[in-house]
Amino acid sequence: MNDRNKNYAPEIIMTLAAGLALGFAAGILFAPKSGEKTRKELIEKGEEFIVRGREGFEVAREKFAEAKDMSGEFIEKSREAIQNATVAVEKKADRAKKKVNKVIKKGKKTAKKVEDTLSSERY
Repeated sequence: MNDRNKNYAPEIIMTLAAGLALGFAAGILFAPKSGEKTRKELIEKGEEFIVRGREGFEVAREKFAEAKDMSGEFIEKSREAIQNATVAVEKKADRAKKKVNKVIKKGKKTAKKVEDTLSSERY
């Protein structure tokens, strides 16, 4: 796949989530705060993490919707191209069939003339 068309949203979301989790863990381990303050901060950070996760999920959902739309457009354009190619091939095949039938008809006439000429020379 071409890098220009690659969807990096899942990778960005995973990296963001990992960074948030590591930062959160480091903050808790090295914070010189009381238990009450730490619990309050844990709740706030947890809520913040959930909000950011939802935002990241929404971005990813939008990117996937865009990718779905793009794939639908690609499929429709491909279908149209195949139909156009089919019509073109059918037209060329029809023209070729007409030419072949014309040659066969001409060949039959020529064969009939040769047969008549040969028949009249025998007798």
